[in-house]
Amino acid sequence: MPRLQNPEVKLAQAKSMDNRQERITLLSRMNRGRLETPSRLIAISKALGVPVDARALLPLPDSDTLMNSFRAGYQAAKPPSAYRRFFLRRDELSAFKLADCLAERLSEDVYFLTKKGENCGALRVSMTDLLKHAKSVIHLDGDSLSAASPDGVEGLLIDYNPDDDQQTYQVAVWGNRWPVHALECDPH
Repeated sequence: MPRLQNPEVKLAQAKSMDNRQERITLLSRMNRGRLETPSRLIAISKALGVPVDARALLPLPDSDTLMNSFRAGYQAAKPPSAYRRFFLRRDELSAFKLADCLAERLSEDVYFLTKKGENCGALRVSMTDLLKHAKSVIHLDGDSLSAASPDGVEGLLIDYNPDDDQQTYQVAVWGNRWPVHALECDPH
């Protein structure tokens, strides 16, 4: 007769398998990241107009934690404690004027959370450089620019929706300080 296992033992074994699978997934992403990083850094350096090297990379587990914080911040970003605005296609210039204004006000290092470089990790860059080159960064990284403060409290997303004439660009800014600057920079 087979021996029945204690439910707590089964739960511990399931968690162990999950942890093992998570470690394998992370190691696989890290290996892909090692291959992708050199070309990614060259492309980002070109888009920003400044050299960016591997020392700017946040380790992948820390990048994942920051990305989770960024997503939660975005989901919770609702006026009046956050700035969120959509721009029509014909108002594209206004969206990038807002980015330029923020570039002048937010002269601090941030983490650029790249979509296409998710295996490489977030990059510590100057917010000024990132926003001054917002259009080329958006083109490079798959239709958006995502940035977070090192502590994960402040966040900024410029999202490009090429198929939507009414909401072609979305600019969302949240946190304790950045939304105030966004409101001051708003072209309306």
